[in-house]
Amino acid sequence: MAPNSGEEQAKRGPLVDHLVIGGLKSYAQPPTRVPLAPLTLVFGPNSAGKSSLLSTLTLLRQTVVGDKPFQLRTRGDLADVGSFRLAVHQHDPAERITLGLGFRAPDPTAVSWIGSSVIRELSFGYGWNPDTERPADTKVSIDLEGICTDFLVNGDGVEAPGQSRDAEWDDFLASLAIAREVLAPIPHMPNQPVIRRPDDSNPAGALGSGDPIAAARLGLGMQLQAELSDVLSRIAYLGPIRARPERSSSLSTTAYHFVGPEGEYTTEVLADNPALVDLVNEWFERLGLGYQIRIVTPASDEVSVTAGDFAVLGLIDVRDDPPSLVSSRAVGYGISQITPIVVQSLLSENGMLLIEQPEVHIHPRLQAQVGDLLINTVQERGNQVLVETHSEHLVLRLLRRVREGVLDPADLSILYVDLLADGAAHVRRLEVDSSGDLVDGWPGGFFDERLEEVLGTRW
Repeated sequence: MAPNSGEEQAKRGPLVDHLVIGGLKSYAQPPTRVPLAPLTLVFGPNSAGKSSLLSTLTLLRQTVVGDKPFQLRTRGDLADVGSFRLAVHQHDPAERITLGLGFRAPDPTAVSWIGSSVIRELSFGYGWNPDTERPADTKVSIDLEGICTDFLVNGDGVEAPGQSRDAEWDDFLASLAIAREVLAPIPHMPNQPVIRRPDDSNPAGALGSGDPIAAARLGLGMQLQAELSDVLSRIAYLGPIRARPERSSSLSTTAYHFVGPEGEYTTEVLADNPALVDLVNEWFERLGLGYQIRIVTPASDEVSVTAGDFAVLGLIDVRDDPPSLVSSRAVGYGISQITPIVVQSLLSENGMLLIEQPEVHIHPRLQAQVGDLLINTVQERGNQVLVETHSEHLVLRLLRRVREGVLDPADLSILYVDLLADGAAHVRRLEVDSSGDLVDGWPGGFFDERLEEVLGTRW
């Protein structure tokens, strides 16, 4: 079992407690808060807002971890929602796109301004200037379990002038200053703290003034920015269509910790982690795939010198007697779809997996068994999983594991996303009892089609 995972992670609760989304695609303002569990499934009709919900995290990651954290990056490697006008709710550029999350301290042992048990909520209301067709100011909101503030910042993260001071928030900062003796030296400040005023642009000047509130504001801002970046950097996103492995993959000195949104780095990850190949093969056997992975590398120095370092993801067909080595491109498409999910589930530790449609191109029995893989990565590796799916077989396997006592019902969240009459997305959590049943059943007749096909009137 990975350190700081399993039971210890369960005691702390999931890394991401909830999402905040408003003004994006079908999500209207004011923002919706969506609670998450260690294992969360998202269901609902097409175009209701399921993928947009997951893009809360991918958009934040490619924005906050980038070089312009206070200007929404709508197009990137993890998420592409087009222009601001295309992405904003009802295409109204006067609206803000609000994205955020509530999270627990990623390192509970780190020295911090606030306790590790406090859920930190940070959200960013990204604005747009329709006259200049450029990003406008961003509304930053902070909620530390009821202690709240919000303020406007420019593209560099500096508070806009002329905003009224929040006396209650300043009192909170003063209490932090007393508790932490902030007049002691403060470590180097990053370029983009989450809270910074124009007179804080020079940290030495702000701190040298002896203003304990300014010091607390900077110190807390540094901590929140670092923690948010840490949480977002732990996200591994797998999109709805995974790429088939290339016939060969060039290797580099970079250590890969992510198979890529299309699984495009799967071969490199496995070539860099021989022990991981063994774990993946154990799960391939458990899933009954009929294949084992073998990473093939050049047999001679001459090949490496002339062609560079590369690896090939081969598959051993264990159903043959004797087993035979085949190309990964010579087998059914489903193997290429499930492999990156298995690899990332066994690679990540104390992180978060976002997976869209894990059931694509795999048969119903395997769809159900993916549920056991997801339970394993949560319980054994301390990961949190958020899955967008249409698979009845996957959810039935998870409900069965609840019924069998393998999975705590509190660790499973089933979210149903649908559109209201006004076209705005609505997220509803379906309660699961200890018997593995949905207390109120499936809303809107979801998953009733199978019964209708079996029991419906013949024609």
